[in-house]
Amino acid sequence: MSRLSIAKTHGSRNDILVVEGAPDDHFASGDLTRAVERLCDRRLGLGSDGVYFVSDNGDGSAKAWFFNPDGSPALLCGNGMRCVGRLLLDKYGAESAVVHTGPYSFTVRSVPSTAHGVRQVAVELPSVEFSPAEPLVSGVQWPFVGQTFPPFHPERTVTAVAVPNSHLITVVDEYREAELIETGTRVADSPEAFPIGANVSYVLPLADDEVFVHTFERGAGLTPSCGSGVSASRAVVSRLGLVAPDVALLVRNPGGPARSWLQEHDGQWQPVLEGNATVVHRTEIDPAEVLNGGPLTITGETCVSEIEAFDALFQENLKALHAAGVNPTIS
Repeated sequence: MSRLSIAKTHGSRNDILVVEGAPDDHFASGDLTRAVERLCDRRLGLGSDGVYFVSDNGDGSAKAWFFNPDGSPALLCGNGMRCVGRLLLDKYGAESAVVHTGPYSFTVRSVPSTAHGVRQVAVELPSVEFSPAEPLVSGVQWPFVGQTFPPFHPERTVTAVAVPNSHLITVVDEYREAELIETGTRVADSPEAFPIGANVSYVLPLADDEVFVHTFERGAGLTPSCGSGVSASRAVVSRLGLVAPDVALLVRNPGGPARSWLQEHDGQWQPVLEGNATVVHRTEIDPAEVLNGGPLTITGETCVSEIEAFDALFQENLKALHAAGVNPTIS
């Protein structure tokens, strides 16, 4: 097995490990779940909210596979896709590139850095589905938009959408973190009502063109940011008539800010997600060490200037949230 070349990255503090090569280039199928769990372990591993394996096609495009911290596969990590795209853009000195994941293709584009010097990338996601082929909620009529559903919550209204990950989105007038955790846990523990599972996001409007979004992710729990959750939330606020589709909505997560808007594509909405794609550390690790059960030996290069630039942006975002009366847990 070849050594793992890994970039630890983040999008809005959603930590993602980007590994060069396909999963089976490094691990047998029976070892993959254990390997992902160990890499993501914040005590014994590198610590992350998921792993992208990326196989470069050699023509400016790549194929990618994403895994949650528990080793389960997912169709998409929007924040991680920005980071995958940034690395591909850097490698080829390109302004745009295409990343293929399962049946989907994602166009990533370089956009101007922030005033803080934070590198940013925009990614065009697949069209949102309000009536997905694989229902996210059992026993309801589709589309399922702004309705109550007791297994989700006895009082809150919810909208189901695929982007292509499954999401349940609720617009609230006050953010209650404990309630979000309870609701996300209830969804995870109710496969009879939510047969393929779902990420749960609470959306709090802050201004005409600004919202706060926090997501309880399937397989990961409460995270600083969820890129597909941002995109799903963006689509839902327009479906509910709160914001016009073409508005570049500022979305504040606990982990940092992003912008998202909707493009018309074959009569459907295609979300665009724009935000930071920060490289924190680069290292190489022997796959055998990942599987041997002990703590990983981490060497390599820490990208101090990128960390410091993002921290300035993060503190600015946190100050804005506190001024709006939103005080989420920051992990």
